[in-house]
Amino acid sequence: MFVLTNAWRTVLRHKWRSLAILVVAMLVMFGSVFATAVRTEDHKAHTTTYSLQKTTAVIRPTAKEFVRESNADSSITKDYVPLDTYNDYLQMLQQGGMQPQYSMSVAMPMRQTGTVKAIAGKADKSADKTGGEYTMYGLYNSAAETVNIPGQFKMTQGKSLNYKSKDGKAALVSEAFARKNHLKLGSSFSVANPNDATKVYKLKVRGIYTYTDPAPLGLGADAKLAKNNRDNAIYVGPYAFNNNNLNDDSATGWGAPRFDVGFEFGSPDEYTAFAAAAKTMELPKGYEMSTPDLNHYKASLKPIDALDATMKPVLTGIYVGGAVLGLALVALSMCRRRDEIAMDMVIGVVRGRIGWQFALETLIPTLPGLLVGGVAAAFASKPLGAALTSGHATKVTSACWMPMWYCLGFVVLLAIMAFMRAIIARTEPVFDAREGAATTAVSVDDEDADKDDKDDSDADTDSSDDKSDDDTTDDAKSDEEAEA
Repeated sequence: MFVLTNAWRTVLRHKWRSLAILVVAMLVMFGSVFATAVRTEDHKAHTTTYSLQKTTAVIRPTAKEFVRESNADSSITKDYVPLDTYNDYLQMLQQGGMQPQYSMSVAMPMRQTGTVKAIAGKADKSADKTGGEYTMYGLYNSAAETVNIPGQFKMTQGKSLNYKSKDGKAALVSEAFARKNHLKLGSSFSVANPNDATKVYKLKVRGIYTYTDPAPLGLGADAKLAKNNRDNAIYVGPYAFNNNNLNDDSATGWGAPRFDVGFEFGSPDEYTAFAAAAKTMELPKGYEMSTPDLNHYKASLKPIDALDATMKPVLTGIYVGGAVLGLALVALSMCRRRDEIAMDMVIGVVRGRIGWQFALETLIPTLPGLLVGGVAAAFASKPLGAALTSGHATKVTSACWMPMWYCLGFVVLLAIMAFMRAIIARTEPVFDAREGAATTAVSVDDEDADKDDKDDSDADTDSSDDKSDDDTTDDAKSDEEAEA
């Protein structure tokens, strides 16, 4: 109890230094745990989570081929991938023992009619040359939404498409398009056939959407033609094409449907195997194989990759800075305590108890700091990481126990160093000084005694002289009396 009381009093007596030790311990614990959580999540995202991603292989135009579409060249429709080619790929997969699911969509330009107008492009041309100002996409299943050519989208109003419904009029339009034309849920508008403006198809707004990822090059506000601006994309169900006989692959010009079929795989490894096997089959000219959803996943890792790159040197800095500050503060608390150690020993306190007192002075502020930092990291790492990485949850995992043990081990080391301060402290100079003082006191006493002896001797001499003078006086008086 004596040791604990003295340690607590010392901590309170130096409250600012104690507070600094507590804050350093708290920040080191929080920072190291959070940095480790980020690094663990980034590694997991590139390994375990990546290997579990479902992927979809698609065959789409290259960037060079897309330029031809931007130039309003209808001859490009001759290079569309026919459904027979997709069937060949499907047979190849089945022969390899795989039965993949698939996504499917079909696209075709449409003309604007009436008062509803498309968002203008930067270099628009006549609809007779471009096929129209819109692009209408017929989605055959929900999987087609995730690999949609213009990009993934979400509903902000209304409902998504019902792929089992035979309603051929339900349509989804973008927020920008709806705002420009004052369209609301349930509003009706019409589009016209790309090859024949007299053929009009009536549509009804079922939902309004917005895109969740950046626009691909040439499909956003930078689009030369209005039909390539993805905000002019109109999404309909499969029956909108079937009911109006728009999926006829024998059609020519801009009236030819462009099918987009994606083969779904359970993992990136399966996609890699398919891509390798597909090399044996020549891809159509101007087309390449890719995986939009896997590319989308890789793009989503950029924020956490950037944060991980920052956390790597930060974690090193936390450990080094925390160690330097911790050593400096503890060393400062142990300075100029030799006299205190000596006095404690004079009154009978052994070095071991003094050492425990010093160790407790180190542990009292550091352990609560570690506890607060660890608890704060446990609760704050996940939301903080999600905010900094656009959704990746950097939660505390078993890997985060390692920095906790590092911090705790270093605090124990500091306590041992403080303990050893009392064990190895030199107290001889203190006692030598005291012995010197005692010797000086003895010398002074001897001098005083000699002085007293001298004074006594002088007094005796004076007394003898006085007595001799008295005797001489008496003798003189006797002589005078005799003469008389």
